[in-house]
Amino acid sequence: MAGCGSQALPIATLPTGQLDQKQYEDAFGKSAYGLAPKYGVGKPLDPEASAADQARHIVGLQQLLREWAGRVAGLHPPAEATRAQVRYVAGIRSFASDLQRARLALDRGDTKGAQRLLSSGTIVSQTTRDDLVAARRAFHALGYRLQDLDSSPVKTS
Repeated sequence: MAGCGSQALPIATLPTGQLDQKQYEDAFGKSAYGLAPKYGVGKPLDPEASAADQARHIVGLQQLLREWAGRVAGLHPPAEATRAQVRYVAGIRSFASDLQRARLALDRGDTKGAQRLLSSGTIVSQTTRDDLVAARRAFHALGYRLQDLDSSPVKTS
C-alpha cells in the first residue's frame, strides 16, 4: 500500500466492450483495484487522528467511491444485469454523499458525533440502503458472483 514502503497498486484497466457474465464478474471484481492507495484510504487511521485528519480520510473515501462508481458504470454487463448495475452504482454514489454528514461533523471538530454516525450505521441513508439491497438481490437472483457482494440471501430489518 502507499505510504507503507511499497509502491501503490496499479489501477486495473477495465474492458470497454459488451461483456458476458463471466467477463462482467471479473471486471467488477477488478473495478476498485488500486483506488484505495490512490486516495490515501488503504490503511486504517491512527486512533488518535485529529478531526482534520479524519475529515481528509473521509474526503479520500468519497473520492474513491465516486471514481469506483464511474468505473462500474462504464462496464457493459449482459442486458439482464443492467438494472442491477444501475442500482448498485446509484448506491455507491449515494453512500459517498451520505459520508458528507460525518465530514461536516469533523469540520466542526465533533469527532464523537462523526464516530457515532460511522459506527452505528446511521450514516447510511434509506436511499443508499434501498439501492444497494435491490442491486444485491437482483445480482443474486441472476446468479452473479461478484467480489464485493456475498452470495447469501439478503435480509433487511
